[in-house]
Amino acid sequence: MRLSKRIYALADKVIDGDSIADIGTDHGYVPMLLMRQGRSPHVIMSDISEGSLAKARETFAACRLEDKVRESDFRVGDGLQTIEAGEVDELIIAGLGGHTIKNILADDEEKSRSFKRIILQPRKHSGTLRHYLYTHGWDIESETLAEEGKFACEIITALPSGDIHREAPYSEEDIRWKYPESLVNADPELALNRIRWKLSSLEEQMANLSPVEEEHRYILKKIRDDHVYLTKLEENAVNALKTF
Repeated sequence: MRLSKRIYALADKVIDGDSIADIGTDHGYVPMLLMRQGRSPHVIMSDISEGSLAKARETFAACRLEDKVRESDFRVGDGLQTIEAGEVDELIIAGLGGHTIKNILADDEEKSRSFKRIILQPRKHSGTLRHYLYTHGWDIESETLAEEGKFACEIITALPSGDIHREAPYSEEDIRWKYPESLVNADPELALNRIRWKLSSLEEQMANLSPVEEEHRYILKKIRDDHVYLTKLEENAVNALKTF
């Protein structure tokens, strides 16, 4: 069974000896890897349908790990409805959109905060998710980038904070949520590729907007400001690569 770097990176984020619940588990690769490596004593796999969960069962059967899990460890349901508050140490929600992950956490914030760590991997809208975490009682512990095919996937690990309602330093739409400086520290090379792709996209947008048209002026200012920020971030990534 060939697993992607993303799967290994997600599993690596789990603290040895911690129990986990994988929400939207799909094939159950991360729980399987944790059990195969003997790093987690208990895994719960949850997905929206029995058909989706069947893939996780097949994974455990193929790896001859059926004796490591119970029937009750495979659960069908929506979001966090399948697990009890504090039932496991760590929560994994990976491969879903940032809005979806945010909604899962927000649906029962008391339950969400009952786990000592959460490991999140948004497919898109990571800026929205970071903004939500900051303003709803979570501290981002670490950021990781991991390759999967042509994509560099973001993995965000967060801990419950004592400050439940924290005011954001800038709006949810600000590019710093999507491209935080911490991404450069996570992996300068992968970060550089993401930054340069976005810079190219911004330059294309600027070329297609007219500065003389009233409705374009505000948009152009926002794009130029984002371009300045990302250019500085690009410079940081290049400098970081020189030290590797």
